[in-house]
Amino acid sequence: MDLVYDCTAPSCCDAEPHPWDTFSIASQWAPNVLRCLIIGESPGEDAEKYFYNERRKVAVRTIMLRELYRHGLISQPTLRAFREGGFLFDHAIRCILPAKVVQDEARLANHYESPRAAAAMHLSSSFNKKSYVWIMGRIARNAAAVWCNGFPRDTLEISKPPYPCKIHKAPRFFVSRYLLHASQQEVTKIFTRLHAFLDQNSSTQCVACLKTEPTTYSS
Repeated sequence: MDLVYDCTAPSCCDAEPHPWDTFSIASQWAPNVLRCLIIGESPGEDAEKYFYNERRKVAVRTIMLRELYRHGLISQPTLRAFREGGFLFDHAIRCILPAKVVQDEARLANHYESPRAAAAMHLSSSFNKKSYVWIMGRIARNAAAVWCNGFPRDTLEISKPPYPCKIHKAPRFFVSRYLLHASQQEVTKIFTRLHAFLDQNSSTQCVACLKTEPTTYSS
């Protein structure tokens, strides 16, 4: 395992330690071989709804595991299969913050001006790895532009074409809107294009992919 993360108590907010730390993600859920790092926006304002909290249902996790399993990218729709498949979920902002604060950060991120995205130092080492990265949402895209050399500062609306897509100027990166903001049709398109991004060959044999429009990427 070659991932290194800062697991100290947060100095960026007045919250309790980040869920990333309290749920021991680096030691318990990081895969031995990272295939795809998924970067969301923030864990929201309720730590109990954290992606890796197995004790309760979490909407974004339900969608994520269901669709990855439907595409054959994980063996079961479970967190353990998610880890075994080489997937890891993190956030650009790890703090527990009120919804209004996160909305303000997302608005600023439209113009790459989110101060919390710019402070996402915990992502810097991951962006320099050779694994794929799925950037999900405006705040995550802002963080990628700050912490990854060569990631373009595209100001196009993330919910409209050409997204979801691979970023040709930074080909390890795939960008989409946040899953909870997407319709079911959009979710289907996101995962079909993600499958082709991660494994073009297997996507051509995937029943779920074949039911969707042919994938074309732009950036």
